[in-house]
Amino acid sequence: MATTAKPSAPTSALPSFLADAFRPERRGSTHRIEFTAGLTTFVTMAYIIFVNTAIMSAAGLNPTALIIGTIFAAVVPTLFMGLWADLPWALAPGLGYNALFAFTVVGARHFPVGAALALVFLDGLAFLLLVSGPWREKIIMGIPLAIKLAAGAGIGFFIAFIGLTNADIVKFNAFAAIQPGAAVQIGNANGLPQLSQLNDPVVLVAFAGLLITGLMMARKMRGALLLGIIATAAIAWIVALVKPDTRAALLPGVKNPTGLFGAGGFFALPDFGTFFSQGVGRIDFGALFSGHLATGAILLFFLTFLVTDMMDSFGTFSGLATKLGILDKRGNFPGSGRAMVVDAAAGMWGPLTGNATIATFIESASGVGEGGKTGLTAIWVAGFFLLALFTVPFIGLVPPAATAPVLIIVGFLMIEPIVKIGFQDITDGLPAFLALLMMPLTFSIADGMFVGIASYVVLKVLRGRAREVSWVMWLFAALLILAKVLDAAGL
Repeated sequence: MATTAKPSAPTSALPSFLADAFRPERRGSTHRIEFTAGLTTFVTMAYIIFVNTAIMSAAGLNPTALIIGTIFAAVVPTLFMGLWADLPWALAPGLGYNALFAFTVVGARHFPVGAALALVFLDGLAFLLLVSGPWREKIIMGIPLAIKLAAGAGIGFFIAFIGLTNADIVKFNAFAAIQPGAAVQIGNANGLPQLSQLNDPVVLVAFAGLLITGLMMARKMRGALLLGIIATAAIAWIVALVKPDTRAALLPGVKNPTGLFGAGGFFALPDFGTFFSQGVGRIDFGALFSGHLATGAILLFFLTFLVTDMMDSFGTFSGLATKLGILDKRGNFPGSGRAMVVDAAAGMWGPLTGNATIATFIESASGVGEGGKTGLTAIWVAGFFLLALFTVPFIGLVPPAATAPVLIIVGFLMIEPIVKIGFQDITDGLPAFLALLMMPLTFSIADGMFVGIASYVVLKVLRGRAREVSWVMWLFAALLILAKVLDAAGL
């Protein structure tokens, strides 16, 4: 009796992971579902192009170069996440890291931009070395849950406060465009933030945007943050045309407002000349280690970037893997090693594009919710970001008052972990409270992390519970205290 040979599987000249990336049916998905999921994720997180530009420009970086740099910062690691890690997750410049970079490292501590970018690059390298070894889980598990939760919530408060100042709702001069080496004058005559006059047109535009965006989110509209930015920008343009005295704030850099609504005002070929001359190639290791910057400050900011990046990455991965249904009881998931390497290496890619740390976006959950299951979703996200290169003129017309409502709402969304902090145990709750409180009040994520970690160790020791302090927390606390001592001594 003759046997019938089974047809062999089609072969491909491509590596297996590349061939698999374009076969969504292997995970029960389809090309249509992956396309829809990619579009959903892009629309949900596209606000970062506007918001990252608004924040990073405070460090004196060119807005056009920042827009293009933000797009490329998202495209490359997102492609790797899709093609190599085969996961439907997208990456882009992380909120919190850009604020730490612009307002604290460059603004308040006057690091040259090139030196600050070099510091971020070294942070990414250190993170990559850590996740490439067997100790990555031990490190993240050694950080107490209360501190992890407080870090995210504190950054949320910080980002929301930036939004309030960008909207002129709260007057606080430290959030103006800060140049390295420039004196920073804080607040009013008493040195305190103050509420603006609520009949200010710029403030009213921001309040209108906050209301519109909030209502869209309440109705669970897909892409509410991006649509909120567009709607608020349209209101700002109308107000600027009606009230010429507001044009400096609501139409910055526009010489001919009457031609604003022409197609040429929104679309154009990317200005790569500006990007390559002012966006890339600015990393300056010589400036970082020239001896002009305090060793304590360098160590403090390096540790802050590293610890925050690690906690953010592990937390985001756990949430997204749970949403995708692939997280096991030990907290692992298929492709976790590759995903972590992509996320860490993206931290080195960010400064090459003129940006701070790149992070995996929790907004990727929106695409997963639409059925995205494979890396093809991430590939589509990267493609949509590339198309955004041709809308740079439109993005450049968006004033800070239009992105401010999204910053406030993102800050609100980020403080959710507060409800999970165990405040009933003061040795856990007080350090967490101090960390999330100090971040917005000192305008420094670094100082917030320092106070939270150091107070945690001290309280546990004084309470006779030193055994609860992991070696990771002892190490971080010792290094952060050393950094502060060196910084205070000007070393």
